[in-house]
Amino acid sequence: MKKILALYFAATMVFSLKADSSKSTQPDFTGIYGPDVKTIGIAAISSKVPLASFAKVTNRLAKAGYRMKVASNVPKSTIVSAQERARLLEDLWMDPEIDLLVFAYGGKGAADVVEVLDWEKLKKRDMRVIGFSDLTMLVNTMMVKGVGHPYTGPVLTTLGYSNKRAVKRMRDMMSGSPEDIKLKVVKSTEKTVEGLPMGGLLDRLHKLTKNGTLKDLSGRIIFIENTNKYAPRTEEMLGEMIEKGVFANAAAVVICDFNSKSPKAETCEKLEKFAAKIPCPVYSGFPYGHISNTSIIDFRRGLTISPDGQLSWKK
Repeated sequence: MKKILALYFAATMVFSLKADSSKSTQPDFTGIYGPDVKTIGIAAISSKVPLASFAKVTNRLAKAGYRMKVASNVPKSTIVSAQERARLLEDLWMDPEIDLLVFAYGGKGAADVVEVLDWEKLKKRDMRVIGFSDLTMLVNTMMVKGVGHPYTGPVLTTLGYSNKRAVKRMRDMMSGSPEDIKLKVVKSTEKTVEGLPMGGLLDRLHKLTKNGTLKDLSGRIIFIENTNKYAPRTEEMLGEMIEKGVFANAAAVVICDFNSKSPKAETCEKLEKFAAKIPCPVYSGFPYGHISNTSIIDFRRGLTISPDGQLSWKK
């Protein structure tokens, strides 16, 4: 075990691992990050990753042909200072061999790192970065600052339990041919809406609102998911974001997976009340969140949503 961990977590070491043949029914990760991604940087700026889950998913990525450079703090994560986590992330970002950055795990801790990142340094490279859950803090700050190419999509442990349909959808998005999806209309409009997407975990979007990062989302289509919260808290966060004007000039809101601690009917009631309070159209049913059928959303890829809920990505 010590030998395996040493191989895994040597600072920015490139490695390949033998695939777990007992998991042959799991979806194949070949091409999941697009045809031009060969080397992935794996960062850790949030909670400590479950090592067994991490080992399984990186084995599968290795089988798919990816090379990986792993930040040395992956087994420790937030035990390491925010400054050190930021430095390790910056090192991966600026590494010319790395084509795309992903994250080992979510949890908490990203907010502290976002505050101390050298954003001017990161502007020098248009790095593609995929993150959700706690990494909502990072990818949306990237969007606001115009730094790098942000996507919201699963961390590696979530990727590990993603189903075949989700993996195909991710592959299609990253290869430039994302599939269109029919949404449920919650609050209708007579016109087709158009815009660039953004979004992520509700409670992190709420934090970004409170700290003043999310000031103007004019023309954006906002994808929102949340997990492990009671319906009254969901209502409270959405209400505070309404008061701050987050949705005032948005093109639309898409409600994704809400894994609530409250009964489903209560959560749906709160979301319907939210929809009635904001000026833009609202849709639901997009497969995104802490679920096996999740997606990757490219913040630079425009989309349209027709009055009857047909979501079409621009190719």
